[in-house]
Order: sequence, then C-alpha cells, then structure tokens
Amino acid sequence: MDGIPCSHALEVCRHYAVDPTTFMHECYSTTEYALTYSSGFFAPLSDIEEWDDPNFQLRHDPDHRIRHRGRDVTSRIHNEMDWAQTRAR
Repeated sequence: MDGIPCSHALEVCRHYAVDPTTFMHECYSTTEYALTYSSGFFAPLSDIEEWDDPNFQLRHDPDHRIRHRGRDVTSRIHNEMDWAQTRAR
C-alpha cells in the first residue's frame, strides 16, 4: 500500500483481527509526524492571525467558468440493478 488504508481495508483488518497500521507507510506514523516538525524547518501555524498578508486580492472572473451544454454526465458505475427488467405476461 502507498498510504492510509481505506475504510474497506480497515473493515477487513478488523474482521481478521489484524493491526491496520502494519499496512500503512511509515511516513503516516505519529513518530514521523513529530520528527517532521521537531527540526524547526517546518513550523505549523496555529491560527489564521499568524498568516502573512499575501499582498494580492483574489478575484472571481465568471467569464472563465466552463459550462457544458446538456445534462451532467455521471461517473457512477452501473450494475444489474440499473438494467430494465422484462415483465412476464
């Protein structure tokens, strides 16, 4: 695995009484997290008041909005429940 196990993998681990952290990359461990910020190179900001002023203003330009004609296309994967059933007469 490359990251944190998904909910399905966590459920399988629970079912087989396996520790899901054995499938996680070590960079996601709390030990590595603590090491990342212990060097002083990365300093997490605790509040929005600590953020620097970006010196620019964000503008919304409605002309750059992409609009497609017609009905939105779904990315849903269809299965047998979506197929029409024939009625017996």
